[in-house]
Amino acid sequence: MSLHQLRFLIIVLLPAGVLMALEMVSSRVLAPHFGNSVYVWGSIIGVFLGAMAVGYSWGGQLADRRPEMPMLGRLLLCAAALQLLVAAFGSQVVAALGGWTAGSPAGTLLATLFLFAPITVFLSTVAPFAIKLATRDLALLGSTSGQLYALSTGGSLVGTLGATFLLIPYLSLDTIFAILILGTLIPCLAALATEPRRQRSWLLLAGVLTVLTLWQPSWQTHAGLEPLVDRITAYQSLQVYDQHGIRYLVSDGTRHSAIDLASGEAALSYPRHASAALLVAPAPQSMLVLGMGAGSVGRLMQQQLPDLQVDMVEIDPAVAEIAEQYMGFRPQPSQRVHIDDARRFLENSDRQWDYIYADTYIGSAVPFHLTTVEFFAEVRQHLAPGGVFGVNLVSGPDSPFTSAVLRSVHQSFPFLSLFAVRGSGNHLLLARTEPMAFQGLEPTARARYLDEVYDFVPSLQEILRWRQPLDVDLTQAQLLSDRFAPANHLLHLDRQATRTAGHDD
Repeated sequence: MSLHQLRFLIIVLLPAGVLMALEMVSSRVLAPHFGNSVYVWGSIIGVFLGAMAVGYSWGGQLADRRPEMPMLGRLLLCAAALQLLVAAFGSQVVAALGGWTAGSPAGTLLATLFLFAPITVFLSTVAPFAIKLATRDLALLGSTSGQLYALSTGGSLVGTLGATFLLIPYLSLDTIFAILILGTLIPCLAALATEPRRQRSWLLLAGVLTVLTLWQPSWQTHAGLEPLVDRITAYQSLQVYDQHGIRYLVSDGTRHSAIDLASGEAALSYPRHASAALLVAPAPQSMLVLGMGAGSVGRLMQQQLPDLQVDMVEIDPAVAEIAEQYMGFRPQPSQRVHIDDARRFLENSDRQWDYIYADTYIGSAVPFHLTTVEFFAEVRQHLAPGGVFGVNLVSGPDSPFTSAVLRSVHQSFPFLSLFAVRGSGNHLLLARTEPMAFQGLEPTARARYLDEVYDFVPSLQEILRWRQPLDVDLTQAQLLSDRFAPANHLLHLDRQATRTAGHDD
């Protein structure tokens, strides 16, 4: 292969790979303030496709007017400069737009358009330019363009798979952007180097951008608190930071778990309310926690029930690592952590548990397949006779999302009880296939008896006082199924209702 052919190969392949990698990475830029919902991915795909169409058209026109390799180099230089700006200030821009639009789908589209459309336009000019420069014989235009599109698609494939399986799971966002910018500057320099004397100023500017890119991770500033952990994974963006003696684990911008640094105990209210299961069923001997977080729920239950065997299922291995390294989680012989999707874990298991507790509905995006009647039917199959199913919900029964979950759970569990979590907007749903009863005592006497046996904080009598009436008409709620589960849309309606209520107040 000649030097000219190698240069041309680099110019065609690298920008295509960078473009598709950038599309995958863009979700991690948006996630902390817009979540990782279908709205985010719809915005990303739509904006990138639209910008690519603009880039193809504009690049073709430029190639007809100035079919010069240095011109293509200057376009790539612009793409690199824009990427550097996004790397340096993208997080602040997303935070500002997220606050201004309250994380709405429209805000997601606006942020994607503002940050990534210009870069995509410039990167997309490569394909028509390459066809123009490579076509010397119009009779071979079809085969030439076909070969170039095949090469470009190969680069896109490498970019997509590389970002998915290598960059995002193992590298920080700053490092990923540095790699992508360098992946744009290399073909830029290759194109400009075809006429080095005439392109000295542009080559100098490309050199400056290269230096800034290599330096960029050290001068990147973070708005707000400096995180102890700032990591993007295949599933979410994770941060750990300390504030006022509390250490928080943040998932896609939402506080997922927290511990008091002085005592090591759970600092959020909702994990402590998992003990409400004892109000409606016998003390469990086994417990399955879907969604590990910092491991607080299992740990708090075992403090009062030392013989309790706890299994925790977490889809993201980084969460388990962070819980152990930063959140005070210490695996015990009576605790087992399973890295798996919650539904897949249940489908592949033949075990039953006395208490199954689900804490998988986090932030503005939830795994829809864990909200459906089919999933709850699977949960019922793994619940031991007399057991209880608990679900941590982020809103009350009058919200569209929670009412939909209540109706869907009710298809498999005829007996439901709902408890507000004092000090937060969360609610704990308890569901059984049998009536809510224990030792024949009425609820208040049952709670008083249990508080004499156990030392839960808050007390079970206190939790019982926050039991909510379930007088909503569930027949009007959306039934969620594998074929239709608009969970993210319902969450958006929840947020809209919350903002409206706030304005009314």
